[in-house]
Amino acid sequence: MKSVLLLVLAVASTLITVSASEHPFSVAATVRSQADLEAGAQPIASPFRDLTVAAKRNARAADFADSVVGYDAGAGTSPRFQNPAAALGAPSQTNPFGEATDPFNPPYGTNQIVSIGAGGWLVLQFSTPILNHPNNLHGYDFTLFGNSGFIITNDFDPVTFDWIGIPATDSSLFGFNEGETRVSVSRDGVNFFTLQPALAPIVDGLFPTDSAGDPHRPPLPGLTLPDFAGATLEDIRTLYNGSAGGTPYDIAWAIDSRGERVFLPQVNFIRIDVLSGKSEIDAVASVSRTPRFGGARVR
Repeated sequence: MKSVLLLVLAVASTLITVSASEHPFSVAATVRSQADLEAGAQPIASPFRDLTVAAKRNARAADFADSVVGYDAGAGTSPRFQNPAAALGAPSQTNPFGEATDPFNPPYGTNQIVSIGAGGWLVLQFSTPILNHPNNLHGYDFTLFGNSGFIITNDFDPVTFDWIGIPATDSSLFGFNEGETRVSVSRDGVNFFTLQPALAPIVDGLFPTDSAGDPHRPPLPGLTLPDFAGATLEDIRTLYNGSAGGTPYDIAWAIDSRGERVFLPQVNFIRIDVLSGKSEIDAVASVSRTPRFGGARVR
C-alpha cells in the first residue's frame, strides 16, 4: 500500500490533501488539480483546514510536526518530491543507501524531503503546542531541517574512488535555497503571524543536518558560513556543540499585518512560504529547555 501512496502523491497538481487511517499503510489521497478546478470542483477555501496525514517516522508526536494541514508544491518542483508527509516526524537518520546523514551527506530520498517551489507553501501542525518559553535553548523555539549540505573541497582520487585526505569544506553549500522564504506561526490554524523577515533565516540554508546530533538542540547563535571554512566533519560537530543542525526560529519574532510585534505564548501551526527559489523540508522539531545530553528533556 505504501507504493500506492507515493504513486498518488506523484501526480502533478496545484493542491494536495491527504487523509490517513490509524494504520500507517492505509492511506487515501485526494488530489485537486487545475483541471479539476476548471471542471467545476470547489477550490480549497482555506489552506488551514485540509485533511491530515499520519507521521511516517517512529518519533514522539510532541517533539515533531505530526500532521499536514495543506500543501501547494509551487513552481519548479519534481512530482517525485511532492509528498508533504515527508516533512513529518524526526529528521532523517540515513540516506536512501542506509548511510548516516551528516553535513556532507544530507537526506535526499523521495520519502525524506518535500519540495516547495516559488509560490508554494506548506502548513504543518503539532498536536502538542510549541512553547514560546524564555528558557528554551539559546532563545529559539523550533528548528526547520532541509537538505542543504557542505561541499567537500578535497581532490578526489578516481583510482581509490575516495577523497584525498580527510574530507573538509571551504564552507560552500549545495542544495540550499538562494531565494526568499517566509515563515509564519499560528495558535488556531486560521490567524497566522509572520516571523520578522529581518530576523528569520531562509528556509533550507544553514545548518546542514547531522544525525549524530540532537534535533531539539539548536546550533549556537552567531555561527556563520565563514566559521566552517576548512572544517572537517569532526570540526563541524565541534561547532554544532551537540546539535543536529537545522535552521532555528523564535516565536517572539512574530508580527502582525501592521508590522507590530505579537506575543504568542505557544503555537500549534507552522506555515512555510517560498517566495522565490526552492526549498526542501525534511522535518520540524521543537526546541528543548534543557540539553538532552546529560539530562532529561523538559517541555
